[in-house]
Amino acid sequence: MRRARIISALVGAALLIGSPAAAQEEPAPPVTLPVVPVPVGCEAPPLPHIVFVGTVVERDYRTVRFEIEQIRAGRSDPFADAGLIDVRYGLDAQYLDEGERYLVAAPVDPVLGLLVSRVTEPIEDFGGDEVIGVSESDVNCPPFDDPNRTLFVDGTPIDAGLLDPLTGARPQILGSILLPLAVGVGVIFLLAMLRLSVSGLARGIVDAARPRA
Repeated sequence: MRRARIISALVGAALLIGSPAAAQEEPAPPVTLPVVPVPVGCEAPPLPHIVFVGTVVERDYRTVRFEIEQIRAGRSDPFADAGLIDVRYGLDAQYLDEGERYLVAAPVDPVLGLLVSRVTEPIEDFGGDEVIGVSESDVNCPPFDDPNRTLFVDGTPIDAGLLDPLTGARPQILGSILLPLAVGVGVIFLLAMLRLSVSGLARGIVDAARPRA
C-alpha cells in the first residue's frame, strides 16, 4: 500500500510537469489534475523539475552525480552537462551506492538554486496542526506522499535505516574494537613477564649474597 501511494505521487507529478502547459515558456495552469485532489486551503507538495532514471557515477557527503539514462518527465536543462546531472541530498547521499540505478524526482531548491531530492521521508512537525498557532485552518487536508523522492527503479523505497551506514564498515568497526583489546592484552603480558623477570633476578641476587654454611 505504501509503495503504491509513493508511485502514485510520482506519477501524478510526472503527469503535471509533463503536460503541454509545462512546456510553455510562460507558466499556465496545468491541464492535468493531480492524482489526489487538493482541497481549498491545503498546500500540495511542490512538483519536481525533472524525473529521470540515472546511474550514480560519483558522490560525496552531500551531492550525488548521476548519468541520465531516461528522462521520465520534465527537463534536464540547465542543470545537466554531457548527460551528467548533480542532485543535492545532504545526509541522504550516504544511502546511494555508486553504480546503482535509481528513479530520481528532483525539484529546484528556491534558496540554493540547485536540484534537490531525498531518500528518507520528511519529518513532520511535532503535533502538526494540533499545535496552537501552527495552522488556523479547519480544513482536513489529505496526507500527501512527497513526490520529490529518490527510489529504486521499480518504485520501491530505498532502505535508509540508521544503522545501514555501519553495515559496510564492519571491518573498520571490528578493527577499532579488537586492535585496542589486543594492545591491552599485549601490554599486560609484557608487564607480567617483566615482573617475573625482576622477581627472578632479585631472588637470584639474594641467593647469591646469602652466606653458605
